[in-house]
Amino acid sequence: MGKRQIRISGTKLDQHTLELLERPAVQVVLRSRVVLAGKVLQISPENITVLDMRRSKHVLPTDQIQEIIYDLEAAF
Repeated sequence: MGKRQIRISGTKLDQHTLELLERPAVQVVLRSRVVLAGKVLQISPENITVLDMRRSKHVLPTDQIQEIIYDLEAAF
């Protein structure tokens, strides 16, 4: 099956909270161009908490997030 990349702008995180919490893995792209991959544990207006693949928690300020990307299996 194919996959689609879903991109959510950092300014629209509050509109996609439940969607992001359900994803098993996402990529968080910071404004500094650092990319962090992991599972979203919590989203608040000020911070987002991500558990990376090494089981380390990262609390990131939402104003530093450029976008969040995740893969979705396509129907075709």
